[in-house]
Amino acid sequence: MERMTVWLVLALALGLLVARPAAAMTMSDCEMTPTVASLHHCVHHAVEMGAITNAGVAKSLLAKLDAALIAEAQGQSQAVIGLLNSFIYEVNAQSGISIDPEHAQHMATHARAVIRALQAG
Repeated sequence: MERMTVWLVLALALGLLVARPAAAMTMSDCEMTPTVASLHHCVHHAVEMGAITNAGVAKSLLAKLDAALIAEAQGQSQAVIGLLNSFIYEVNAQSGISIDPEHAQHMATHARAVIRALQAG
């Protein structure tokens, strides 16, 4: 049953990725819903918009969020927070290099909102 939950969470996150065609998206389309799934969508959105220009950086960020989704499904909130802090560190390190600075700020702010929601809940 636990594996089924993990796959369900991942499927939900991936399902969010096909909500609209990339050409119609803007940064304001990335809602700041304080969930890992929403942040996952936000990163895909930034890639589609060309705000993340290095495929390796995008893959690394998404791998952190995939792991966070799995940890979240297993009730490991401290692991999720650790992964999100690592995500923020990488986003900040790549800001202005492989990530558009405005999008980097948006994604880091979004990740901090997820952390606050986890700590509150």
